[in-house]
Amino acid sequence: MPPSIPELLRTTALPLLLMLAAGADACSIRLGYTTQHAPPYYLGSETVPKAPGAMVELLQEMAAKSGCTIEPLRLPTARLLGAVSGGRIDAVVMTTPPADLQQIALPLDSRGKPDPSRGLPQFTMIYVRTADRAAASRDTAAYLRGRRVGVTHGVSFAAELREAGMEIDDGAANARRNFDKLRLSRIDAVAVSLNTPGDMDDLLAREFGGQLVRLDRPFRTRALWLMVNRTYYNANKPAVENMWTWLGDNGSKRLHVLLRKYDAAR
Repeated sequence: MPPSIPELLRTTALPLLLMLAAGADACSIRLGYTTQHAPPYYLGSETVPKAPGAMVELLQEMAAKSGCTIEPLRLPTARLLGAVSGGRIDAVVMTTPPADLQQIALPLDSRGKPDPSRGLPQFTMIYVRTADRAAASRDTAAYLRGRRVGVTHGVSFAAELREAGMEIDDGAANARRNFDKLRLSRIDAVAVSLNTPGDMDDLLAREFGGQLVRLDRPFRTRALWLMVNRTYYNANKPAVENMWTWLGDNGSKRLHVLLRKYDAAR
């Protein structure tokens, strides 16, 4: 005897409803990141390659732990903060929060300040010509005051360096071009924001043969936060809160593993 219509509904409609509910609960996050080719963190420029870079893979892991998927969107660095504020993207990773947080959410501590324990440690490292290392190391802030320092165009920490009295050259599209400028004495130093201080040591040794060096101490130590559009945060608060916690608890260890993977693939 064939099943009745009510039985058919129970056996077919319920699984369908469960699938729809699962799809509704899943979240997608439009992650904006730079168009600059900055290996091993970000690979490619306008498009997203199959191996997108260590930072993109880390953020994909972070989202997956919250039941979400990343939709990567590439924009010039200088446009990222405005894009997340205006809702053209849902999130971005940056070190310097905007002065106005009305349109952007990031993890806050008990005092209402950005919480570094729920972000990635980020170090502003200074590079100079080898001949200038001793002078620059004695008092780095004094040495750099009034000197021309190269940074990648659009980076958020450039304002901090200007406040410290440096003359900022932000015309280069990536750190590699700034290192060329430094080698040719067109600038006096290069500032780069890194997740571990020695991330670019191999590149310097390989491509500049001892002409350029990294100063031992970071000029600044900050956190790299996942900054989220406020409307997106309000609609996905549990998932975003979980992402922030995962990034603080696991981000540094996982990024180290991913960086080694990309180094081995070179």
